Amino acid sequence: MNESCSLKVDSHLCKELERFCQKPPMDCGRGEILFDADVRFSDGNFMAIQVIASDRPNEESCWTQGVLFSPEGHEMGCTDVGEAFLGKYQVNNYTVNVEIRDD
Repeated sequence: MNESCSLKVDSHLCKELERFCQKPPMDCGRGEILFDADVRFSDGNFMAIQVIASDRPNEESCWTQGVLFSPEGHEMGCTDVGEAFLGKYQVNNYTVNVEIRDD
């Protein structure tokens, strides 16, 4: 069974997170999670969509990932590290499309 959901994010926040993925922010800590939102699927599993500062935040830009969890919170897999916030995050048969919210 394939599960697909969308995560709609405010355009201002999307632009900021995309910028962080291209150029490191000046005021974040090593490995700091700058964005973390859960998207629930119909079967109870959920995916955390994250933007994370690198271990060398003054030298490297942030990276993105999607982490799939069971309803009980057990990790079931994760995406490869990404370099863009917007777009598709897929783990096994679960997909989250991160999109700009139409206001």
